[in-house]
Amino acid sequence: MRAVKFCENNLRRTTSEQAKETLEKEYSELVNVYETGCFRRCLRCRVKPFCQIQLQTIEAEDAEALVEKVIRYVNEKSCRLSIDEVN
Repeated sequence: MRAVKFCENNLRRTTSEQAKETLEKEYSELVNVYETGCFRRCLRCRVKPFCQIQLQTIEAEDAEALVEKVIRYVNEKSCRLSIDEVN
C-alpha cells in the first residue's frame, strides 16, 4: 500500500481536498492518505492540486485528473514490484 501525502496549504487553495476525499473513500485498499505540513512548492501551491508518493510529486489540472494520475502511478509501481518479486 502506498502513502499519498497532501500539503495542507495546497488542500486549502486548490481542489486537492476533493482528490484526497475520493482517494480515502474509493481507493482505501490501494493507498493510505495523509495530510502533512508545507511542501515548499509555493509557486505551484496556489495554481494546481498536487500530492506526493514517496519522493515523486504528482500534479494535475483538477481533482479528478489528480486521482487518475495517482491511481495510474500506484498501479504502475505495483506491477513493477510484482515483476521484481518473481525475478
